[in-house]
Amino acid sequence: LATFVAGVLFIAATRVRPEVPATLPGVRGPIATTPAPQENHPAPDFTLVDLAGVPVQLSALRGQVVLVNVWATWCPPCRAEMPMIQAAYEQYRERGFVVLAVNLQEDAPTVARYMAQGGLTFPALLDSDGAVSNSYQARVLPSSFFIDRAGVVRAVYRGPMARSVIAGTVEQLLAEEP
Repeated sequence: LATFVAGVLFIAATRVRPEVPATLPGVRGPIATTPAPQENHPAPDFTLVDLAGVPVQLSALRGQVVLVNVWATWCPPCRAEMPMIQAAYEQYRERGFVVLAVNLQEDAPTVARYMAQGGLTFPALLDSDGAVSNSYQARVLPSSFFIDRAGVVRAVYRGPMARSVIAGTVEQLLAEEP
């Protein structure tokens, strides 16, 4: 009986209370209270600025296949994956493939320097306050979301992707009728 009472008290004391927003280390503000983007559900829309300060809105890219890749320059798996994303971007962009590299809370000069050094030509967007990364629940870096021409999330990958995974997913989505 004592173990049961102790267990109930422990559960009551440690449960997450919805009225008290939880936070993640390194992310300013509360964590998302909405579900993470799931396959076959609409992608949460967002607007972020690119390195030139120009706003880019996800929903404005309807009609194209989009890879939203949440990353950081200090993340070794992200760094390893970037050349493969660049290769896919070069190969498929003429057919309607767009990459949005959503950088997690780094400043523009740091991101611009990394993009230039790596020869990366796809758009890098600045998630300065972590709100988009938070809404996509990108707790693992890199986190990648493939979005079809209708704005629906079709594949989610947590962690680095192989070249064949990137190419296979992009080819499948580009082959589908708009």
